Amino acid sequence: MKAVIWGAGGTTRDFLRKKILYKDYDIIAFTDNNPDIWGEIFWNNKKIISPSQLKEWQFDVIIICSLYYEMISRQLTQKLNIASDRIITYHDLENKVSEKIIAKYEGCDDKEIQDVLSVYKKGFLNVLGSYMPESGLYSKVYRDKEGYPYIMFEGKKMYYPLDYKFQKIDHEEVIADILYEQGEDSPHLYIRNKQDIPKNSVIVDAGVCEGNFALRYAERARKIYLIESDAKWMEALHRTFYDYSEKVVYCRKFLSRFETKEMTTLDALVEEEIDFLKMDIEGAEVDALLGGMNVLKKSNAKCAICSYHKQFDEKYISFILKSYGYRTEHSRGYMFFPYDENIENTLDLRRGIVYGRKEIAVGHSSGL
Repeated sequence: MKAVIWGAGGTTRDFLRKKILYKDYDIIAFTDNNPDIWGEIFWNNKKIISPSQLKEWQFDVIIICSLYYEMISRQLTQKLNIASDRIITYHDLENKVSEKIIAKYEGCDDKEIQDVLSVYKKGFLNVLGSYMPESGLYSKVYRDKEGYPYIMFEGKKMYYPLDYKFQKIDHEEVIADILYEQGEDSPHLYIRNKQDIPKNSVIVDAGVCEGNFALRYAERARKIYLIESDAKWMEALHRTFYDYSEKVVYCRKFLSRFETKEMTTLDALVEEEIDFLKMDIEGAEVDALLGGMNVLKKSNAKCAICSYHKQFDEKYISFILKSYGYRTEHSRGYMFFPYDENIENTLDLRRGIVYGRKEIAVGHSSGL
């Protein structure tokens, strides 16, 4: 079926990353009410056309990727004479996936899975499963004298790439709650006990992105390894961590079990024993752990390793850490990761983080 996508902003970009939602459609064009972008190429060599041009195109459906879908639906039906049965929304497609997940797990006796299904039955295909904190928190975006964007994060400037696409509210650039995924009950929580990063710690942050994890503990750390393969983010990180540059090691490579021009290993990069390893590297966690055998074996580190990117990563990560002498546990709850290109074949709910540690200090919880 041929589809035109309404929208050419952040919501549409997120939609296009979830291939499971549009696998049955051939996207032929995009449309939007913003005349400034008509004629531009948006994705996959597909043009953004004006709504008035829709009558010139042969398509089966229009998929609305916008929070204003009711207003857009009225425009399509009342002004452009497009039948309502040819109009669907991003949310409609998510509901179809939700229904499949519910059918798969309906008879499961795992309470945490049933908690996720109860959310999906209400019409929310929430990546974080049953974890739905209050939203609506935003940070204002500022610009330094060179035009680089940043927000204030716990009293520190945290920079973003120059071409970052920010959300706008009342014509003001903002960024949504940067710690949204780090609530106490989140399946994506990196650390449960802040005391697991004591003073003079050596921290390895693999998959840094904007840097909010390492930045929170920058004062406590003796040394910080920032591993981020994206050049634009790495440029921003140099600005964010400028005041801590004497203790930061920057690595703009992919973390793996092999060393190449583009890749490195933990064992090759890290010189000393480490105290904390956070790893969120888009499904490369297993390979990266295999390339860190020596440093992890000799260290008494706390580990927080993302396990939701691929179907069996929780088992593989746990096995590797145990072979290095670590005890493991997982984060609370489950996640559904629609960005996995193979997710349509598995429709599986996954644990978000595998935690690892070698020993339990007296008087402390076993959780990270």
